Amino acid sequence: MSIAVEIAIEDLMGLDVAAKAGADRVELCIELERGGITPPPDLVEESVRRASALVAAREAKPHFDVHVLIRSRAERGDFLDHPEEFVYSQDEVELMTRQARDSVTAGAAGVVIGALTASGELDVPAIESIRDGALTAGSRALRGITLTAHRAVDALPGRPEREHAVRTLLGLGVHRVLSSGGAGRALDGAEDLAAMVDAVEGLLDICAGGGVRPADLVDLARRSGVPDVHLSARRRAGAPVEACAPETRTDPAIVAAAVDAAGGL
Repeated sequence: MSIAVEIAIEDLMGLDVAAKAGADRVELCIELERGGITPPPDLVEESVRRASALVAAREAKPHFDVHVLIRSRAERGDFLDHPEEFVYSQDEVELMTRQARDSVTAGAAGVVIGALTASGELDVPAIESIRDGALTAGSRALRGITLTAHRAVDALPGRPEREHAVRTLLGLGVHRVLSSGGAGRALDGAEDLAAMVDAVEGLLDICAGGGVRPADLVDLARRSGVPDVHLSARRRAGAPVEACAPETRTDPAIVAAAVDAAGGL
């Protein structure tokens, strides 16, 4: 069983930490403490350039790359039972469509997208618009783009709705869905994640994210069957910082522990 490790980062130093500790990819955003919003194109461009340099120098895995969160706003850090966090106006959808296009133009290997309706279902037209912004930019650059659906699916009411959502996302051309199984921690949502894995029959990756800790990773992977895990690996507030530690909240020890745990599966 092979498990890929994705690290959510906010800065170039975090990217360095994730790459050198053996992560498979990063999800780039800003304001991670509130759940993350879209980073500016110049940060995307700098991150892609840095990731390429690390791969060329063999300081990162050969497939290491940058995926960008496309989210126009984040009002709550906790969005479970709050689908309104992912309900967007037409202006916001148009903004995210431009953000997806600009992120891919800046070199991102993929984008992380999602939207819900006011009635708590996937907003298919909004997702299609944002998706098409990314794919159009990828087509112009003559390269493929990985599409990931973010944790908007965790704001859906229950397991049947999430199973239906991942099938719908598969039909929309999405390659990966990030989810905690609707729980505060992915470990607590392992059974729901397993149901999502079964629902897509291996045609789409389910990536477990939400409160993932390295110590739980083996149990999480075995109970859910997910091929990917996602964590921010952030240093705890107030935790001691070594004199030579990089100036980022991404903790090298946490990333390394997650990579080691994944490698043991």
